[in-house]
Amino acid sequence: MSIFVSMHRLEKDIMERIRNGDKCAFESLFNAYYSKLFNYAEEILKDHVMAEEVVEETFVRVWENREQIHIQTSLQSYLFRSVYNRCLNHIKHGKVKEKHRLLFQHHTGMEGYDANYSFDFPLMRLINKDLDKLVQAAIDKLPEQCRNIFMMSRYEDMKHEKIAEKLGISKNTVKTQIARALTRLRKDLKDVLPMF
Repeated sequence: MSIFVSMHRLEKDIMERIRNGDKCAFESLFNAYYSKLFNYAEEILKDHVMAEEVVEETFVRVWENREQIHIQTSLQSYLFRSVYNRCLNHIKHGKVKEKHRLLFQHHTGMEGYDANYSFDFPLMRLINKDLDKLVQAAIDKLPEQCRNIFMMSRYEDMKHEKIAEKLGISKNTVKTQIARALTRLRKDLKDVLPMF
């Protein structure tokens, strides 16, 4: 009997025991693969804590879904593929957070927005649906002149002097209207944008 066949039967036996709720078999699986999976995840993520989370999540899911898991290749391949996919999800999640941070800055002109901090708030659930629409709706409610000046400043990146010249108004009026716009946005978005 080849080593491969032996390993396959051993893995099949372990998974069968785990499916039946055998915690000792699950603990054996955890002890046998944790370090390898952790090193693999850390190599991909370059983050010790996140790698731990990914591997722990993987084992939790194995236990929670033990009755539905059907492994086509090998148990080791299944675990490594699961960790790999979770790593990709974490990386993608990080990119989404960065996108939201930049989007928020684009709309409000506020620097120093901390995506990690803000993900604790209801804001992020709304952002995941569509922050762009939410902020745009608030901007659309501004008085026409106020909205136009704000849009020129934030969207077209125009200087105060240029806006004043284009609209035939004073520079102070431009500053006042932008201040009013930000005050109104803070008020309208205060329930969903706590960092305001």
